[in-house]
Amino acid sequence: MNRIGKGVMATVAAAAAAVLLAACGGGDDASLPSAESMCGSMGLQPKVLNGANCGTPERSSVILLNVSTSSGTAVCSGTLITPTKILTAAHCLPGGTRRVLAGLWRGDGTVVGVPASRWAVHPQYQRSTNALLNDAAVIVLQQALPNPTMPVLVSQPSSPGQPIYVAGWGAPGFDLAVGFATLTTVNETSIGYTYSGELSNTCSGDSGGPAYRTVGGQPALIGITSSGTVVDCGKGDGSLFTNAQGPSVINFIRAQAPEAAYL
Repeated sequence: MNRIGKGVMATVAAAAAAVLLAACGGGDDASLPSAESMCGSMGLQPKVLNGANCGTPERSSVILLNVSTSSGTAVCSGTLITPTKILTAAHCLPGGTRRVLAGLWRGDGTVVGVPASRWAVHPQYQRSTNALLNDAAVIVLQQALPNPTMPVLVSQPSSPGQPIYVAGWGAPGFDLAVGFATLTTVNETSIGYTYSGELSNTCSGDSGGPAYRTVGGQPALIGITSSGTVVDCGKGDGSLFTNAQGPSVINFIRAQAPEAAYL
């Protein structure tokens, strides 16, 4: 359901298109970092000097998810928190979900689907008037992926004014993209901002992907892309991410993935 805005991202090699989940997210009015900085926040490098395209998607801890339900097929994003476990949004796994595949990139640039053996949705996940509460889920894969994992940041709480990175595989290109924004909203259940038309924005297909900060030179997850208020993900869109540092969600993540790294 959410994706980073066109023209303000660092983009990585193409993934296959599929039917979308819906929704959108935000950005604001600070300065946009260079493509090198945005790609580098996930351990990636631009493909060309001064370009915006990032190389080697197999190095990213963000995974493309293909979800088959009773009503069709959808695309979401997710974050590898252990070699076999992906953190994503609960709304990416609606009732009737029958199969989940994660993308594994080969050296020749092709991608194969790695099936999930099971998944767990936060038991208190629910839709409220203003947000999706406890919008978190953990997917367990049948085999480990070689991608680097991303730790969950628990030692440094989020606060308004903090710069963050966002990443996902959603619209418009269904490529891995990394963006940049500044938090304006932080509470126990959600973090987020309102997209002003500057910086970066999430959109369809980005749901489940990470909001993260860099700590000691490595990305550390603080949020899960969840929902937005503007259908086309444009100016004025209020983007919300599940607060992965909130007590309810972090306890769920720890219970499902105790072996994950927690910084």
